[in-house]
Amino acid sequence: MIFWVIIGLLTALSLLVLLRPLMASAQKAPANTAESDLAVYKDQLKEIDRDLKAGNLGESQAETARIEIQRRILNTSQEQSSSTKGTPLTAPAMKMVVGLLTIIFPLAGIILYLELGQPGVPSMPLAERNIAAERTALAQEQNASRNEEMLGLAQKLETRLNNDPTNLEGWMLLGSTYAEIGAYAKAEGAFRQAMKNTPASAIVYGAVAEMIVAQAEGLVSSEALSLFQKTLELDPNDPRGLFYSGLALSQAGENENALKLWLKLRQLTFANDPWLQVLDAQIADLAIALEMNPSEMLASYPAKAPLENPTQATPDQTGPTSEEMASVAELSVEERNEMINGMVDRLAERLKETPNDLNGWIQLIRSYHTLGRVEEIELALANAENAALKQPDVSFAQEQISKLKQELGF
Repeated sequence: MIFWVIIGLLTALSLLVLLRPLMASAQKAPANTAESDLAVYKDQLKEIDRDLKAGNLGESQAETARIEIQRRILNTSQEQSSSTKGTPLTAPAMKMVVGLLTIIFPLAGIILYLELGQPGVPSMPLAERNIAAERTALAQEQNASRNEEMLGLAQKLETRLNNDPTNLEGWMLLGSTYAEIGAYAKAEGAFRQAMKNTPASAIVYGAVAEMIVAQAEGLVSSEALSLFQKTLELDPNDPRGLFYSGLALSQAGENENALKLWLKLRQLTFANDPWLQVLDAQIADLAIALEMNPSEMLASYPAKAPLENPTQATPDQTGPTSEEMASVAELSVEERNEMINGMVDRLAERLKETPNDLNGWIQLIRSYHTLGRVEEIELALANAENAALKQPDVSFAQEQISKLKQELGF
C-alpha cells in the first residue's frame, strides 16, 4: 500500500510542476484580450492630441491618424461581440481545476493498472531466468514455423498426386514428409494410397503400420502387427517388421521371444544403420529384466560391418535420400528446394538433442554435400568427430569419418 501512495504522490507532484506555469499565466493575463487592445488604442488617441498641441503633427495628419485608430477600435469591438462566448475562468477556479486534475490522474492510473495490469507478477532477475527453457521454447517456435512451411508444401504435393494416384515415389515422399512434421494420420493416409496403387510391398506395409503405432503412442495394435507380419512374409529380414514384431511381443510380456527376435535383427543390421542405437537400448532393457549381462549379449550378437556407400533408404531414415529428392520433381524448383532443405534442417535440429548420434551426423553431412551446402559440412564434420569419440569403438568410428572426408574431398 505504501508503494502505491508513493507513486500517487510522485504523479501529483509532477502534474503540479507542469501545470504551475499555466496557473501563473492565468493570474497575470487580462480577463479579455479585446479590452487590452481598446486600452492601447485610447492611449494612442491621447498621444495624437498631445502631439497636435505640441505642434508635432498637422491638423490633417492628426485627423487621418484618429480615423485609422477609430477604425481599429470599431473592428476590435465587433470581433469581441462575435467571438466571446461565456466568461473565462477566474484564478481561484483555475486553481480548483488544477487541483482536481492532480488528484484524478494518479487515481485513474492506479485503478486502470489494478484492473488491466498484473501487479502480482514478480520481477525476473537475469540470474533467476531459466535460459535453457527459453532456448527450448525458441527452438520449438522455430520448429513449428518450419513445420507450417513443410505442411504447405506437402499439401501442394498431395494436390498434384491426386491427379497421379499411381506415383508410388510421390506418395511415399508425401507420407515421409507428413511423418516428419508429426502429422501421423495424414502420413498413414498417404502410405495407404501408395499401398492401394502398387503391388504388395514390405516397405509400404511397414510404413502404414508404423504410422498406426505412432498414433497409438508406441503401442503395437493387432492391425499394425498384422501389417508387420505381411512385411515379414514378403521379406523375412525386413528391419521394421522384425523390430515392431519384437516390440509387440515385449508389450505382451513375452520378453524372451522378443529378445530372440531383436538379437536376430541386430545380426542383420549394419553398424551404420540409424536404428541400431534404439535397438541396442531395447535389447539392454530386456537383458536387464531377464537378469542377463547386456554388454556380453551385445558382444555375442555383433552387427554387420558398416556399408561404405549406403544407397538404399532405410525405414527410419530421417533425412532425404537421392531417390526422394528425385521424386520431388512434381513440385516447382523453389518448392522442391524448400522441402528438401526443410527435411535436412529438421535432421540437424534433432542432432542438437542427440549429439552422439554418429550415423545421424554422417547422414546429415551427405545431405549437405548433395545440396551443395559446403560451409555447413565443416561444422557437421566437427560434430561428427566429437560424436566418434563417444562411440564404443572409437577407432572404427574415426575411420568412418576419415573415409567420409576422403569421399567428399575434405
